[in-house]
Amino acid sequence: MVQGGLFITLYDEETLRLYLDRGIYGQHMSPEESEPSSYSNHYPTLADYACGREGNHVFFFRDREIYYGGQLVGSDEHGAFFINGQRSPLGRDADAPLVWDESDRDRYDRVEPGLFTVNDEDEEDDAVCQPFLLRFEDDRDLAGTYIQSDQLYFELGEYPYPLPSNTISGMGFCTLTPGETQTMLELMENEPEGHIEPESDEDIELQGEPVPYSPEYGVDDSEDANPESHLEAGVTANPSLLPEFLRPDDAAICRQVPISPFKPRDMDEADVCYFTEDRIQDGTIPNTVIELKNKRAGKGAATQVVRYLKWLHKRLGPEAEQIEVYLYAPSFTGTFNGYIPEEFTDQIQKVDFSGDRQTTLGE
Repeated sequence: MVQGGLFITLYDEETLRLYLDRGIYGQHMSPEESEPSSYSNHYPTLADYACGREGNHVFFFRDREIYYGGQLVGSDEHGAFFINGQRSPLGRDADAPLVWDESDRDRYDRVEPGLFTVNDEDEEDDAVCQPFLLRFEDDRDLAGTYIQSDQLYFELGEYPYPLPSNTISGMGFCTLTPGETQTMLELMENEPEGHIEPESDEDIELQGEPVPYSPEYGVDDSEDANPESHLEAGVTANPSLLPEFLRPDDAAICRQVPISPFKPRDMDEADVCYFTEDRIQDGTIPNTVIELKNKRAGKGAATQVVRYLKWLHKRLGPEAEQIEVYLYAPSFTGTFNGYIPEEFTDQIQKVDFSGDRQTTLGE
């Protein structure tokens, strides 16, 4: 399986040591006692978890330093994450027990088990939980090894386009391409800046085994996913929702991958990308791009994938012809094809998941 990575931001050394020592990570998220709204960050964050597969590498980013954590434990066929408690729709669906609880840590104020506030000025309405967990182990003897972030970005500066690690600002974590992952590993192994012992004396431990994600939890059909980020989380966690030809198999999965020039804001980001063994630009450019829509796809969707291809062809030239682009939507407007220039019609495929139809525009 092609190995990508997860890039996780942290803000204090005590938490970093705790996660390194226990081989566990849980993003702080707002509790969702009912179905998350379209404005919630719940499903976008879940989609990041959902991209992980067994063996993917975990890196922590703190104070301009990047630390190695280990490799994900879990499934290599669906999302390799775990469900912690019932403060999420998946948690209630799985009847998941609360097994990792940071509410008693000295740095937080406990509201109730599994629910806590992070800052002194926070009210109970600001309380967060950790409904999903990543577990990881280190078989490279690198846990706690770190590099300076400048080392990474100097190396990635060789590529004249943005990568997921360039967009981490303001995010809890993001997925990494195989190219970024390999660059980090090589720097950790050959040019480490230092090492901290992955040890913590905090009295926080797993209280039992967490429930691993299973495709039996969550939506049963792409049509049931709403909003669009729910569809993204659904098909990355459970690729069996996709037609067989559109599943990742052994590819690394990334989401919200920039396919755009560097811009101060509003960079175009592809919903889901696959990276295979046939690496393009050292595994920094996807082999497959999937744009997801949970409503009828029309002009906006068409012009979006055209922008992807224009940029890819400008940067890569003929090499860009290797890239497959799919638009996965419940239906398409009658005018959709008219917005696709003839030069790209053989490269864009429409997949109608309501009618279970696949169409290549050039055919």
